[in-house]
Amino acid sequence: MRTATSGQYSQEWWLGQLHDLQQRLAAVESWQQALDGRAEQQAAKPRRGGGSSQCDFTRLRETVGQVSDGVTAMALRVDHLETRLRQVEVLLDRLRSAGVREAIATGEAPSDMHRRHSQIKERYQRLVDQDLRNLARELCPADAGQWDRIAGGLPAARARAVAETVHMLFAPAQQGKPATAVDVQAALAHRGYATEGTDSRLRKVVDTANGIVRDMADVELPASLLFDVDVTTLSEDDYQAYNRQDTGTPGFLVAPAYAVQGEAPENRLKAFVFLAPGEAP
Repeated sequence: MRTATSGQYSQEWWLGQLHDLQQRLAAVESWQQALDGRAEQQAAKPRRGGGSSQCDFTRLRETVGQVSDGVTAMALRVDHLETRLRQVEVLLDRLRSAGVREAIATGEAPSDMHRRHSQIKERYQRLVDQDLRNLARELCPADAGQWDRIAGGLPAARARAVAETVHMLFAPAQQGKPATAVDVQAALAHRGYATEGTDSRLRKVVDTANGIVRDMADVELPASLLFDVDVTTLSEDDYQAYNRQDTGTPGFLVAPAYAVQGEAPENRLKAFVFLAPGEAP
């Protein structure tokens, strides 16, 4: 039988022990069957001459009994070893789980939960950077002179439209209810945006946002959108410029950062910030 190396009983060592015992048990059972067959043959022979054959038969039966006892003992040992093996497997699983949790907590290894959040981040990024940009062009048409009176002009007006829409899409989740296209459209219209003809695009962004909220809640590792932030305190490493071609200092938050609990700040999906143009960062 194999021996454990360095006194460490790994799962592989226990599996080897179990395999050896099972092979031995199979060999002993085969031997017992052979002896049983010989005993039956002896019992079937007519008793002639009496003493010698009867003596052989008695010894054979005694041997069979001893082998049977040995098989029973071996079977008990196999059962015991299987029980120990199951205990070792449980212990190893716990140790592996603890190691994985520690690696995740220290940022040394990603988890399935982190990967799921990564996929949600991509959808959130696409919602803000593509879908809502397109919606803002309709909400703030270029031929409407009203935007020229706003600081930053049309680009700032469209970024404000996105910021307000983002808040309308995700704020209802804090009260445990989804956003609705009807409510969002009505609120945008009340604030002076051109909502006529935006029904289908609004429904798309509302459905996308509600899906993001649901999927964030379904992941056991908590994540949140960091609305409560003072953009003037953010360093350049903490945000991405919403007006990409411009330079300046952070003017206002367009869309919050997506933060996963325990995740290093550099791994977050950074906040979208509108830069006040004309001012050096």
